[in-house]
Amino acid sequence: MEPNQSNLNDPAGPVASATDLFAASEPKLGKFKKDRIWTIPVVLVVSFVVYLGASMLAIVIAAVVVHGTIDPKMVSDGTFINTLMQSKVGFPLIVVLPQAAMIVPVVFLATLSPLGFRQRLRLVRGHWPLFGWGVAAIATPLIGMISSLIVGLFLEDSESLVEMARVFRDLANNGFLVPLAFLIGATPGICEELLFRGYVQSRLTTRFGGIAGILVSSVIFAAFHMDLVHSTAVFALGVWLGWLCWQSGSIFPAMFAHFFNNAISVFAVALGPEPGSKEVPIEAAAVMLGIFALGTWSFLATLAIAWHYRLSPVITTSTAALATDLVDEKSRASLGNNAENSSS
Repeated sequence: MEPNQSNLNDPAGPVASATDLFAASEPKLGKFKKDRIWTIPVVLVVSFVVYLGASMLAIVIAAVVVHGTIDPKMVSDGTFINTLMQSKVGFPLIVVLPQAAMIVPVVFLATLSPLGFRQRLRLVRGHWPLFGWGVAAIATPLIGMISSLIVGLFLEDSESLVEMARVFRDLANNGFLVPLAFLIGATPGICEELLFRGYVQSRLTTRFGGIAGILVSSVIFAAFHMDLVHSTAVFALGVWLGWLCWQSGSIFPAMFAHFFNNAISVFAVALGPEPGSKEVPIEAAAVMLGIFALGTWSFLATLAIAWHYRLSPVITTSTAALATDLVDEKSRASLGNNAENSSS
């Protein structure tokens, strides 16, 4: 498919039909016809192993930084990990290092992709306007809240979730609330999205279509949280984030939405009632009311944006460049074959 040069030079921006956009976002030419899916389980296994190894390394580094040393007797103490998690230095190390290490295999493979690094991981502009990214992000905490409320009707919070909520409250009470919200928002918002939406889902949707790709990647995303209650609750969030990425043609709306959801969740937990308390603080009530009111409006607005820009999408320069590169690749391959035939 050759991009329309007159459209590309149009001051209003390059415009194409929905068919053209799909062809550029989901290339079908030559060897790009179908993505290899065997790499998905390999990447997931390697990423998980790296994540576990980096988690253990992060604990060791945090222990040395916080306590000055690491002692076997200290490790056997049941409060060892809790002490590190309550530290303003230890907690970031334990959160950031494993997540950053987890995406190393994905980043490495994306650099080798014939599509190019940004196109492989959907780090492209997409065809939604920037305000659509923000509207979708504001709607996301509503998805998470409704999912958590439904799951809470059938399952009680696990011990790990209760402990994590306590750590959040302790850090918030020590003046670390804003950095904590940014940390919990940005780290998974970048790393988990690159792995599950950028790499896994983009391959699955190209091979099996949007619905199957979103559902399978969401199941994997949920299972990664390794907690029955948490995994069940975040499945709906994974579907929503996957849908945003698929509809917009870019991973960035999902990144912003994931960031905003996690950050708001930290505020909700930190300002919420203590375990066993039946009284809801006015701050927590205000957060929940805001999530419901703004989230409902933003959810409907996001659906409208998805519908409108599905009908008249805009190909960005990066997407058009991808289409051009694919055509050039096919042309070079054709010329190479012709040269071989003429010389034989």
